[in-house]
Amino acid sequence: MYESTINIGEIFTIKNIIIYFIIINLFGFFIMWLDKRKAKKGKWRIPEKTLFIITGLRWWNRNNSRNVYF
Repeated sequence: MYESTINIGEIFTIKNIIIYFIIINLFGFFIMWLDKRKAKKGKWRIPEKTLFIITGLRWWNRNNSRNVYF
């Protein structure tokens, strides 16, 4: 049988971590921008729970140096 093993070091390379930071930050900024735009137009906004989840994914990228306010 084919045996597949994944080394954790192959997944968490510096390159992959940097790619993760770039993608999650771009996604987070897009969602925040979209929410702000909807607020200005008086339309339905993105739920706060969703914003907190996205911020949580971005949180450790900021070295725990900021508080989160909406």
